[in-house]
Amino acid sequence: MPGIGNKIANADIDLVDETFDVQKSKNYHLSIQIEAGRITFCVFNTVINKYIVLRSYPLSITDLSSVTGHSISVSAYRSIFENDDLLGLSYMSCSLLWVSTRFTFIPEHLFDPGDANLYLTFNHGVATGELPLHQFIRSVKLFHVFSCPRDLISLVRMYQPHVHFFSQSMPFIDSVHTGISTTGKIDVAVYYYYHWLDIAVVKDEKLLFYNSFIINAPADSVYYLASVSNMFDIDLKSTKLKYAGTLWKMPPEITILKDFVDGIIEFDPFNTFTFSHYITDPFRKNFINLFNLYGCE
Repeated sequence: MPGIGNKIANADIDLVDETFDVQKSKNYHLSIQIEAGRITFCVFNTVINKYIVLRSYPLSITDLSSVTGHSISVSAYRSIFENDDLLGLSYMSCSLLWVSTRFTFIPEHLFDPGDANLYLTFNHGVATGELPLHQFIRSVKLFHVFSCPRDLISLVRMYQPHVHFFSQSMPFIDSVHTGISTTGKIDVAVYYYYHWLDIAVVKDEKLLFYNSFIINAPADSVYYLASVSNMFDIDLKSTKLKYAGTLWKMPPEITILKDFVDGIIEFDPFNTFTFSHYITDPFRKNFINLFNLYGCE
């Protein structure tokens, strides 16, 4: 049904189940996804194991540097938190998915929490005003180190003091490991965002490759996939390619990919939860990382 209360007028997705009850928010988990150009959140009813809210706001981008996850102003996000009627409720728990290209992986036996900022400098320059964060991805036994703007962290904690921060890599890698091949074959997975894509290569339970690539044209995704495939001697014609992400942007990319890849398979959300009848399949596929985030808690 249409959204309730005081949402901001420019929300382009506003799906609220009739079972949603403000008075029962302590039974709900809030998941928020923030990326350059969009903020999306969903509400999970932990009692009935169902997602009952999905709301998303588009934001304009004036600085391409913000796409990579740094040099970004939080003023637009602040307006949404101040005016949306659901983001400030008191929930049982809250997770935030920060989508950024600024990250690196460290083997478990080499990781030292005190060196998180140092690890980021291996692949990226030091970003002013960002806080290094980390998470352990059990499925691949790696620490994932990423950074998030301090102003954004402070803003979110004003409304959700107990929020846990994650990057997009954790739910994506866990999704890749769901139903992976057990015969020694290589699995390739692609997740599209508005301005870049993440590519993961997995063999059995080992993560062979993971990286983000900026997209300027539909053909870029084919170029990056071909480059990664050459690195691991992968024949795309005989490899199943899993994909998910911003589906309303993806048709040109998928059309081109089908000329090079025979088996393209859509990701499915984890089957451990259900959805409101308003949150139909296209919406589920668009925000798989967001829906799977609750399982990372």
